[in-house]
This record gives sequence, structure tokens and C-alpha cells, in this order.
Amino acid sequence: MGLVSVFIKNLYVLARSFWPLAAGLALSSDVFQYASWIGMGVLGLNGVAAFIEYRFFKFHVTHDALVVDSGWIQKERLVIPFERIQAVHLHQSAWQQMIGLYGLKVDTAGSGGSELEFSALKEEDALGLRALLSGRAEVIASANDAVGSDESLDEIKPLIELNARKLFKVGLTQNHLRNGLIAIGAFFTVMEPLERWWGTWLDSLPEWMVLLLAFAWVLLIVPAVILFVLLAVLVSVVSAWIQYFRLRVDIQGQELSLQSGLFRRNEFRIPLSKVQLLEWKSTWLRRKLSLETLQIHQAKAQAEGGSKALGLTIPGLEKEQSERIVAAIFPKWNPTRMEAFQPDVYLRYRLFAIALIPLIPLAIAFGLTAFYWILALTWVTFRWFTTQRKFNGYRASTDGHGVLIESGWWFKRRTLLQWHQLQRVSFHQNRVHEPRGLAHVTLHSAAGSRSIRFIQVEDAKRLVDYAAYRMESHQGGWM
Repeated sequence: MGLVSVFIKNLYVLARSFWPLAAGLALSSDVFQYASWIGMGVLGLNGVAAFIEYRFFKFHVTHDALVVDSGWIQKERLVIPFERIQAVHLHQSAWQQMIGLYGLKVDTAGSGGSELEFSALKEEDALGLRALLSGRAEVIASANDAVGSDESLDEIKPLIELNARKLFKVGLTQNHLRNGLIAIGAFFTVMEPLERWWGTWLDSLPEWMVLLLAFAWVLLIVPAVILFVLLAVLVSVVSAWIQYFRLRVDIQGQELSLQSGLFRRNEFRIPLSKVQLLEWKSTWLRRKLSLETLQIHQAKAQAEGGSKALGLTIPGLEKEQSERIVAAIFPKWNPTRMEAFQPDVYLRYRLFAIALIPLIPLAIAFGLTAFYWILALTWVTFRWFTTQRKFNGYRASTDGHGVLIESGWWFKRRTLLQWHQLQRVSFHQNRVHEPRGLAHVTLHSAAGSRSIRFIQVEDAKRLVDYAAYRMESHQGGWM
């Protein structure tokens, strides 16, 4: 079963990486007749590669590290100390669920994603290995002597359970344009091999019927747009259902546990002490439905950008549920006693000036005609309103223990991190900002960097000094 798992994984990677090339070759009449032979050859090579990868993958555990040996031509040994392990995740694909096997992934701070993966473990082996790598094996072993063999011995505090109604709301607030385009692309990919059949059928029709069909296509534009919207919403709802089916979030001891998925069942556990920052994202529609999406980030290899931090995503959160998660992960956070920092009005005019840049190529394309001036006036009025709303969304607040950074209007983002977990803090000011008395403050955490922009120099220096003080004076670990 481990060999089958590696084979399926490699086949999926090949299909995801080369499907546009394969589709293009399939459309060629010269290559299409050899497609079956090409496919058999790819499957054969993939089978050999899977056998080699499985046969030469071995691991053992020492008293303080996980040691993995892999490779045939180029051998590799990977040593991961237990203290460097960020999280250990379990997952089950559809076929693994049918035969009761698990996959296990190990995340460390030295990688942008999963460090390594174990395929097709028995349930007791997967649970035991997860307990060992997460440092809970001794606790579980001693408790098992008294109460039996159950890994979930810690007190479970339920936080979130995504029911069907909320799951439908999550689907309604997905990116429908992207999902609709993906569905249309898949449709044309399937239809293009039938192009010769369509061409032959159209050639056999009388000329008057071809003209009638051409006219009918014009009349079907509006129904086609409506169909596209309905299809996009349907794809969004179905994808949300598949990805977040029976989503459940609990606190188990000192770990945050998340389970979700229909065909691929995932179980993530993150130690509360290793969470570096919380980030909420929402669209206008999600806020109307009182929902947000929360991303929980751990440390990653490079602390620049914050795009590859290890973490998990919780959709469909209401305000009360977000507050419960914050209280569990950052218990000292107190939003009732806050000091706020607003950006200078210079940012507002800067956003507006940048928003007017598209008028330049439009002037070149249409000339200074009456149509252009009507279009320009409409755009200026619209962007004056939207940039004001966007400017109002920028702010930073702190209670002394953590800092909350907010930005955006239509697509809103909130980031919460603790002062003592920062790696460093930096002060930025250029020649444009200096005469206006403005500066940026960048907070660097192990999960990425976040900036507080266009604030007064006095406030920026106060924030830098306070961040340095909290980092230096903190007693205890930061993760």
C-alpha cells in the first residue's frame, strides 16, 4: 500500500505539472494515435520511480531526533531534532479511508512546507509516531496504563464545527470568477478533441441553418453569462464542500486540532506555543454574512514576505468564534485597552494618485474626446470614494502584549501578533517621507513580516523602542 501511495502521488504531480502539454499533444492528429503508447511508457517509468523511492526510504528514531535515509543513486540522510518539529499532520485520501491507512507529514521551521511525508501507515503506527514526534509519547504511555490505549487523552475543548448552513455560506463567498474560469477551461479541454466531429457536423448543415445558428449565438450571450455565473457559484459551493466537509476545530491540551475534508480527510495539530501570528481575511460579501477566514501561521525558513509560513486555514468564522481562538492562542490579548496608530492623510492622496494612472493609457487609446472625459470623470469620482474607504481601513492598535494591523476595504485583512515573539523590528524613512515627518515600521516574525506604514515619526520611534524592549525583557521561550 505504501508503494501504491507513492505511485499515486507521483502520478498526480506529473498530471498537475504537464497536463497543458499533454492536452496540446492530444490535439495533434499525428501524436494522438501514439497517446496510448506514450501513456503506458509514462506509467511504466512512474512505477519504476515509485518502487525505487519506496524501497530506499527508511527511517528510525533516536532519543532526540528523527533520522530518514532515502535515495538510490544519490543517497540522502535527513536528521530532524524533535525540538525543531513545528507540527505533525495526519491525512487520509479516499482510498486510504477505505482500507484504514493514514499518511503523515512532518513540518519544521526550516522548510517552506512539509519537510517529509510517510505514506500508508497503520492507524496505531500513525498515532504513535505523531505522539512520539510531538513529544507526547511519555504522557500517553503513562496514561494508557490507567485508562487504556487511546491517544486523545487530553481534555478536548470544542471551538468550531462547520455545519451544512455555514458550509454553504463559505461556498457562496468563494472566488467565483476564478472557479468559473477553471470550469470553462475544463469544459473546452474536454470539447476540443471533438472539434473534428463538430466541424464535420457543421459542414453537413444547409447554409441558411448555419446563419440561423450564428444569429442564435448572439441571442444566447445573456443566457450564457447567467449560466456562467450559476456554474461558477456551483463549482465554488462544491469545492468548499469537498475541502471543508465536517470541519471541526478543538483545543486538545496545549495543541490546536483541525479536521476537515471529504475525499481527503486531513487532521492538523499545531502546538499553541508555536503559533506566530493570526491573520483574518474577508471580502465585502463575507462581512455581510458575518464571516471571516482565519489563517494560523507558524515559523518558516525565510522570514521575508510571509507567503510560505506553515499554517492552517479556518473558513466561516463568526466574531465570537474568532474571539475564542484568540483567547486560546494569545490569552494575554486585551482589546478593551488599546492605543491606535492611524496613517497620515498623505497616504490617502497617494492612493488616489496611483488610482488615476489607468487614465493615461486610456487617453492615448481614445484621445481627448467627449467619451474619454465622461469616462475619466466617472472613474475619478468612483476612485475618490473607494480610496477614501481604503484609507479608513488602515490602522494599527496595541494593548501592550500584542499588535493588531488592519488594512483594506473590499478585501480586508487583519493581522495579530505578539511583541515578544518578534525576531527584529526596523525603521524606514526615505527622502519623500522625511520632510513630511512620516516613517514605516516593519515587524519581522518567524512567520513573515508585517508593516505599519505612513505614521508620524514620533509614533514610529516609540513603536520601535517598545518592540525592542519587549523582545529583550521577555522571560521564557518565544515558541
